Amino acid sequence: MVLLSSLPLGWLATGVAVAILLRVTFFLYRALIAHPLAHVPRAGLLAPVHRLAWAFPHELRGTITLDLPKLHAKFGPLVQIGPAEVSFYSLDAYDVIHKAGSKFSKDPRVYGGFVQDGHPALFSITDPGEHPKRRRLMGQLYNRSKVPLLEELMLHHIEHWTRCVVQSSQAVDLPVACRALESDIISDFSFGTTVGAIEAWASGSELAMVAKNDELSSWMPIWAHKSYDTFMRSKDKSTTETTAAYPNLIGTLVRSGLSPLTALAEAKENMGPGTDTTSASLAHILWALAHNASFQDELFQDLQSISFSTDMTSLEGVPRLRACVKEGVRWAGAAAAMLPRVVPPGGVKLHGMFLPEGTVVTSSPIWYLRDTTAFPNPDEFNPYRWLTPDASGLRVDALRDKYYIPFSKGAYVFAYYELYLSVSQVVKQFRISVPSDGTASPALRARPTDGRWQPVSLPQRKEWVAAVVTDDLRVTMTPRTKEERH
Repeated sequence: MVLLSSLPLGWLATGVAVAILLRVTFFLYRALIAHPLAHVPRAGLLAPVHRLAWAFPHELRGTITLDLPKLHAKFGPLVQIGPAEVSFYSLDAYDVIHKAGSKFSKDPRVYGGFVQDGHPALFSITDPGEHPKRRRLMGQLYNRSKVPLLEELMLHHIEHWTRCVVQSSQAVDLPVACRALESDIISDFSFGTTVGAIEAWASGSELAMVAKNDELSSWMPIWAHKSYDTFMRSKDKSTTETTAAYPNLIGTLVRSGLSPLTALAEAKENMGPGTDTTSASLAHILWALAHNASFQDELFQDLQSISFSTDMTSLEGVPRLRACVKEGVRWAGAAAAMLPRVVPPGGVKLHGMFLPEGTVVTSSPIWYLRDTTAFPNPDEFNPYRWLTPDASGLRVDALRDKYYIPFSKGAYVFAYYELYLSVSQVVKQFRISVPSDGTASPALRARPTDGRWQPVSLPQRKEWVAAVVTDDLRVTMTPRTKEERH
């Protein structure tokens, strides 16, 4: 009787198990076999099942942009990394997806996280039609013809920073120090006042500097409304006066008719990328120069020959300086983030594979900056990728230039000018070297120099939205004598 009474329960349990098995089998069939992206190679067996299965753990560790190129080398230009997400490593595909007027919109799930207080700014605008309008408006200060107006602003902070270096007896931790410099330049440019990062760094309060930078969201609105008030007063008085010492982003945008809150969103959004990318590039350039005393002296002589001019055109005319900046931007690859776009209606065919509309396609610009075909030994800083053998001019290389797409597809003249000025002023004021208790680049031990340049390998790092160096990048900055500088 006990056995008989238990049979219905047994059959029920079996039926439930079979139902669950069938449901799981059907789910896996749809995800792995009948999925519209089933023809695309997978990063992992369960990548089509859920994004947490492959992509998320790599993003959490800060290695997704380091790991995906290895998979592309194995599987080809397209790799599925999520149920409706495909990573691509192809310059042809990059040009199609990111070209001007592209119908591939920014993925709102990702870019929406950068929106400041409900007001999309240049980076976070997902509407393809609105983006060029905002870019034209921003061009008032980012345009090549306008950037020299900010020369005094940049030099003011660079000179403050170099004075702090002279007064310090300690080795300079380049990532922290360069971030302090760029934080003050960018905050002054964005808001018309600084976060006081250089002073905080000089007093040994690096964490306080970072905290103050993070506090922007709470106290920067005051300046937005102040700029708006200034704009209204200037209309009444038919004048263009501002309360800031130098031209600034908020004041310019408000006077151009942008609402103060939207102008504030642009300024706030400008802080993070503007600080992180330029400061990382500067730190990497100075770190590479620290291993090359002879090249430093040659660069110093080049700058001396133009009387240490601070004019952008003059600085661009110094081949060694221009090569260092271009190679530093390439090598640092500070804008490490993936740039997800959404396939437009009708779908698209890339490398012979059809991707349906709504598929997220994503890639990182730093992959192209490290392409082994365009940049042999890509993990090494080498200014001679850009220079003629005698360093008297820039070398022509169409393939190299094709793959050089820093800062995505944008022409960030402001960042280049910052780097030209910062590197030239540091080389003018100091000799840079690795301290006796520091750690030199392992590339010095990997292979000998060719006599022109000591090889320097890319520091260890994590790659999230911006690259975070984990190696010791301390340098000693020894002031040059007044006789040398005159």
